[in-house]
Order: sequence, then C-alpha cells, then structure tokens
Amino acid sequence: MTAILAYHKVDDRFEFGLTNVKPKSFVRQIQKCIAEGYKIVSDIEPGGSGKSVCLTFDDGYDCFHRNVVPALEAVGGKAVVFVIADYIGRTNNWDIRLSYKPFRHMSGEQIREVAAMGYEVGSHSCTHKDLTRLTGGVLKEELTRSKKSLEDITGMEVDALSFPYGRYNRATAEAAFDAGYRRLFGMGSSASEGVIPRIPVYRIDSSASVLRKVRFDRGEIMKSDFLHSFANISALLSVRESKANPSRGKKKE
Repeated sequence: MTAILAYHKVDDRFEFGLTNVKPKSFVRQIQKCIAEGYKIVSDIEPGGSGKSVCLTFDDGYDCFHRNVVPALEAVGGKAVVFVIADYIGRTNNWDIRLSYKPFRHMSGEQIREVAAMGYEVGSHSCTHKDLTRLTGGVLKEELTRSKKSLEDITGMEVDALSFPYGRYNRATAEAAFDAGYRRLFGMGSSASEGVIPRIPVYRIDSSASVLRKVRFDRGEIMKSDFLHSFANISALLSVRESKANPSRGKKKE
C-alpha cells in the first residue's frame, strides 16, 4: 500500500513553526526510504501494491522549485505540489507569521517548469481560506477559479485538490467534486466523504520517524495526527486576523 506524505516548506530559513523541514533532513528522509526498498512515486492514489511512497507539498512555495525538485531529480523521484492560485509569485501574507521574513510562493514560470518536468500541480484553493466556513458562490469561486488558473499556466488538467488546513466537510467535498476535481486530499490518517488521507511530516521528524510513517506505524501516526490538530487553531487565528485586518491578502508585492 502506498503511503502518502504531506510536506509544506523545505527550506534552510528559520521559523518557529513545525512545517519547515530542512533540505538536508528532507534528502536524508527520501534516501532512507529508498535504501529500505521504497520507490518514490507520483501516483497519488491511496491503493497500489509494492513498497512505494508518494510525496505531496502544500502551498506551492518557491523552495519546492529550489530544493525539492533538485533532490528528487537526483534520485529519479517525482512529487505533487498543491498551489494557492491567488498567491502565485507572492509572499505568504495569508499565513500567521512565524518567521522574520515572509516566504515566497512559486511564480507562474516556475509552476510551468515543474509541470513540464513531470511534477503534478494540484489546487490548494485561491486564497487558503478555511473552506468549511464558505458557502454558495464564494466556495464555488475558490474551487473553480483556482482550477482554471492553474490549468491556464500548466496547459494540463488539474483534477486534484488539497483542502487548506486539511479542513473539509460534506458540503466542501461535494462542491469540489462538482467543480471537476476527482481526487480530494485531507491531512491526517483518517478521512471521510471520499477524501484521501495523508500523513504530515514536520520539522521534528527524523529519517527514522518518516520511515515509520511510511510503514504506517501506529504510534508515529498518532503523533502526527496530534500535531496536525493544531492546524485548527491556525485556521481560527487566520479568520480572526482577516477580520481585524481586511486589507490582508490584497496584492502588494
């Protein structure tokens, strides 16, 4: 069975959060998996036979282009990157600041390049809002416009969606399927509504702990699920900050 891992940033810069994995740590993690007989695959279906692991990356930071792609090219692997459509080429002012300087997202040219190299580009919505708080036309806009924007850039169909903060419900899942997505991805070991689960990887993970996740070690999965539960707090803080600062997210860069 293929394990699906979920990363965010892979960068040498310091931040207080747990989602930024150092490039050298990332290289050790994938090398450990390969040494143990696992193949790095780009097929993001949860089934399959043999020893394989799929790598996915949320948010579409430019460190994916700078650090992840070279590391995977060196071992013949591929990955899937989920892009926030309205932040292409911009900094992450949608996020709660946990570093001294903001992180930049990939440009349209970088996205086009990685897609041409065989890396799948999926949607992570337009603005990284908690989609469970949206309804009607606003929810539809987040799903359909992000899909079309990325298809216009890559020239390829975008049929995979990763829910911001890993949060979804029946209404958001149904809206995503109606918008033309065929594969929906959550975060954490459990999922419903046709959503595919993923196992998050954090800064504190060693190559050994990542290998345990790939092997679906129960203790390691429980630890990852516990850490992911704090994403609910991030989602709530993001909503409060948006209300307090309505200009947040408007294009300045």
